[in-house]
Amino acid sequence: MVSNPSTRTLSADTSAPGLRALALSGGGFLGLYTAVVLQGLEERAGAPLGRSFDLIAGTSIGAVLGLALAFEVPMSRLVRLFVERGPDVFSSRALPTGTVGRLVDLARSVSGPKYSGQALRDALTVEFGARRLCDALHAVIVPAVEVSACRTKIFKTPHVPASEGDGELLAVDVAMAACAAPAYFPAVSIGQSLYADGGLFAVAPDQVALHEIEHFMAQDLKRVRMLSVGTATARYRPREGVEDGQSGAVGWLSDGRLILTLISAQQQHVQAMVEDRLGERYLRLDADWPPQAGLGIDVATDSAAAHLKRMALETLRQVTARQLAPFIGARGRPAARAGQGSP
Repeated sequence: MVSNPSTRTLSADTSAPGLRALALSGGGFLGLYTAVVLQGLEERAGAPLGRSFDLIAGTSIGAVLGLALAFEVPMSRLVRLFVERGPDVFSSRALPTGTVGRLVDLARSVSGPKYSGQALRDALTVEFGARRLCDALHAVIVPAVEVSACRTKIFKTPHVPASEGDGELLAVDVAMAACAAPAYFPAVSIGQSLYADGGLFAVAPDQVALHEIEHFMAQDLKRVRMLSVGTATARYRPREGVEDGQSGAVGWLSDGRLILTLISAQQQHVQAMVEDRLGERYLRLDADWPPQAGLGIDVATDSAAAHLKRMALETLRQVTARQLAPFIGARGRPAARAGQGSP
C-alpha cells in the first residue's frame, strides 16, 4: 500500500531549495518490513540512503533503522540482522493458540520484561560499536520516555545550533532506550535516568520531526517534503475479530492486540494530520495488516520474516520512480561529520 552536548553542525542543509525528512515508525520485529523497503529505496538511490535526507526521525525499531541510516550502515545489513538475530532478540515461537497457550505467553511478562534485551544490545554493538551521536553523518532524532520522571525525551544529534543535542551519548544506548517497550524489554539507564520506548507517545514520529524542523531548525514547512515508512499495520484487525466489546486483559493482551491497536491507530492519526499539513509533499509507504499471517511485534519466525519481506517487495513494486523522485535522491555529496561543519 502506498499512501499518501554540542552546537556543531551535521548534515542538515537548510540552504537547499527544499528540505527532506524521513520518518520511521515503530513496531518491533515488524520493522523487517521497513528495513526491506529502505533497502529497496537505497538500491534505487544508488547511494547510502541517509544522504537523501536533511532530518531522520525514528521511533523504537524505527530508531534503530534511523541511526543506521545516519551512520550509513547499508540497509542490507539491517535486513540480515533481522533475519539472523531476530529469533534471539525476540522469539522463534509462532503466535500462541488456544486459551491456555495465550495465558502461558502472557505469563512470560507478568513478573518482569519478556526479554532481557542483551541479544539486541549485542547485535546493535556489532553495527554501531562505540560511536556517539555526534559521530553520525546525518541528522537524526529519536523519541523516548524518561520513565523515572514520567516525561518525554527527544534524543538528538547536534545538527543545528538551535538544537543542543545529546552528542556524547552512545548510539547503542540511545537505540536500546528507544526499543525498551514496557513488558517486553527492561528500561534502559542513561546517566541518572531510565528510559523506555518512545512509542508510548510517538509510534509514528512524523509530527515530532515537523516540530524539530519548524522550531529548532527554523524552517518554513512549505519547503519540507517528508517520506514516512510504516511497519505493515495499516488497517490492523485482530486475528479473531472483536465480537461484543467485552474483552478483558486476556482478550486485549493476547496476540499483542492492545499494542498493535495503539501502533495502527497512532500511525493512522499521524498520517492524517501530516497529510493535512504537507499535502502532496508527504508520502506514506505502508502495507495492510494480514490478520491470518501469524505476525506480531515479537514473532520472529521464518514464516513471519518471509511474509514481511513479500509485503515490502509489493510496496516497492507499487511505488513509482516518479512518486519517489521528490522525496529521495542523493544531495550530490557525502555529509560532513560532526565537528567539521558543512562544506
